[in-house]
Amino acid sequence: MSTNQSDVTTTKNRHAAPPQTNKSSENSKDNQAATTLPLDIYHIVRDLVLFFCRRIIFGPPRFKLLVSFAIILIGSILKSLDLAPTSYFSLKHNIFNRYFAKLGWAWTIGLLFPFIYLTLMATHTNYQIVTRHLVRLLVATGVWYIITYMFVSFEAYTGMCKHEEMRGASRKICVGGGYEWQEGHDFSGHTFLLLYSLLIINEEVKSYDKGTKKVQQASQSTNASGDILGNISQDQLKLISKIIQIIYVLLAALTILWEFMLLSTALYYHHTFHKLAAAFVAVFFWYITYYVWYRPNSTSVLYPSSPKE
Repeated sequence: MSTNQSDVTTTKNRHAAPPQTNKSSENSKDNQAATTLPLDIYHIVRDLVLFFCRRIIFGPPRFKLLVSFAIILIGSILKSLDLAPTSYFSLKHNIFNRYFAKLGWAWTIGLLFPFIYLTLMATHTNYQIVTRHLVRLLVATGVWYIITYMFVSFEAYTGMCKHEEMRGASRKICVGGGYEWQEGHDFSGHTFLLLYSLLIINEEVKSYDKGTKKVQQASQSTNASGDILGNISQDQLKLISKIIQIIYVLLAALTILWEFMLLSTALYYHHTFHKLAAAFVAVFFWYITYYVWYRPNSTSVLYPSSPKE
């Protein structure tokens, strides 16, 4: 009799065990799904933002030129017809002019340098290659400084103090003495800075798009070893990939801001001729450097490497 009871008990336990296992398995799956859901949402949002940046914000050079000159022309026409609305952005000392346009080149280089450097360090082991690419930023900085200095000097040379006894005085002395300065040919330094920055950013970011994808693929690879992409570890690659993505989005945001500032400049400041002349100067130096001077696979110090290398 006791043997039969034992058999019955064993049979019941065997039948009772599976439901408990299935229940715990289902709970584990639910917890795992709840844990991965925020990460899945993050990946979807990230991919959408990066897609928007690649396809819309960083467009082909011809498209960027078309949009930029349309902004300058439309804004200048509205200014000439006195149709530009009076707003906070028409004030010279608004926050965007003070902290962004005045420091425009620092913002541009401050984001481009780490973006290019990190991408190159992850995809090239040769420091000479990295240096030849970074020289482009040095060249661009030289162009910006020289052209800006020439614009300021030319305006000072063609302008004059309205007070008869101060005709030969410089602008600084004239204004400092409380007199009015008659503007000369004031080529728009802001137009040059903003358009030149837009073209440089667009050129560098589009050229390094393949490099960033390579870093992302390597950082996600389960077979990546310690010597992949220049002896960079898997954890370092993941960190570099995230930093590059963040800077990439920041450059996209800066591009939108520069285009907005270009519209603000076109609406409220300078003559149409001075804005167009500055824009053509920006386009000239962008083209002559990136499409004439820079060479793919260059080994000469006199010819910086093309971004497409």
